[in-house]
Order: sequence, then C-alpha cells, then structure tokens
Amino acid sequence: MEFLEKLRKYLVNHIGIFRVNAVRMYRRLFNDQHQLTSKTYSDRYPLLFTEASKAIGDTDKKPVKLLSFGCSTGEECFSLKKYFPAARIIGADINRLNLLIAKHRNSSPDISFIYSKPKNLLQAAPYDAIFCLSVLCRWEDTKDLPNCGAIYPFDKFDKTVQELAALIVKGGLFIIYNSNFRFEDTAAFRDFEIVRTNLPNSGFVHKFDRFNNRITEDHVHCIYRKLT
Repeated sequence: MEFLEKLRKYLVNHIGIFRVNAVRMYRRLFNDQHQLTSKTYSDRYPLLFTEASKAIGDTDKKPVKLLSFGCSTGEECFSLKKYFPAARIIGADINRLNLLIAKHRNSSPDISFIYSKPKNLLQAAPYDAIFCLSVLCRWEDTKDLPNCGAIYPFDKFDKTVQELAALIVKGGLFIIYNSNFRFEDTAAFRDFEIVRTNLPNSGFVHKFDRFNNRITEDHVHCIYRKLT
C-alpha cells in the first residue's frame, strides 16, 4: 500500500509538470497567433448574434457571406447558421486539428472551413460581416496586467483588424467581442461607424489602450458598420 501511495504521488506530481511544460512549449511554438486557447461552445453569445442579425437586416432578400475568424472547432459557424439561415458562412482557424474536427462535424453545404492565412482569407472575400469573438486577445495571460505589451501588443491587434477590415464590403459589419483592445483606437476605425445595440458591454476580457496600458472604464461597443 505504501508503494502504491508513493507511485500515485509521483504520477500526480509529474503529470502536473508535464502539463505545465506542454503549455509553455505550445505558447512558444504559437507565440505569433492571437488567442492561444480554443475553448468554445454552441450559441455562446445569443444576444450578440441577435443584435448582429438585426444590424445586417433581411438576409432572405440579400444573401450574405459571413466570416468566423478564429472559428475553433466550428460551433460558432453552426450557431451563426441558426441566426442567418440563408447565409454562406466561412470559418477560418490557424489550428489544423480544429479545422479537421469542424469539417467532420459539418453537414451544411453553406458552411466551409479554411486555414487562416491572408491569402486564403482574401480568396474567399469579400464578406458582408466578419465575426472576431474571443480571438483578438490573450486571455487569461493578460488578466490583471497593468501593461500587456510583452504578451500581446496593440500593434498586433491593429495590424490584424486593418487587414480584416479591408475584406468587408461597404455597409458590411465588423463584430469584435472579447478583445484586449478597442476597435475605436485603431487606424481602421476611421472607415466605420458604431452600430448602437442593447449589449451591456463588449465582453469580459480586460481592455488596454494603444500604449498597452490597462484601462478600467467600461467599453460597450462591439458592432461596427463600414462606411467606405
């Protein structure tokens, strides 16, 4: 019994060490991407999806193309199909295993999945709406930090939203929720207007300014319409 107890403690301790080392290795290998975790579930932002569907309007009269940027294993795309039944939906992710799972689960001819790189995103463009939900951030790595520059700098966020904004049609929507930064602080925002909604905030992820310093005031807006 004493031997078994020692073995149990040894395994528990070393499994914990293995997990920590595995996480560290993953972060080093994929340090250039945005959010590093792929946690998701079906219909996780129902109020946001409802507000986005109202902002886009009647898609039965005007078929639309939507991009789920950072689609993980596909739940977001499948959820969007319920709110936009006539839409063509494209999910993009940098994790190839996520894409394999998403493709395996998919049964809709209107939903497709692509590897997330600029060339592929451009080939599938333009989009009537791009959803960036809980992806333009490093959570919980940035939780409670006074400055996030060493982990997730504003320049990275600014560059990505500028590239994505260029793929949206005039009058289209940019939906950014649970990001580490405010879209209003970016260079791309000058081509957009804020869409007023009933949403109480733009997510729980901590916000930082363009100098990577933590801000504590509430930020509400997360849906934007392209003007030009």
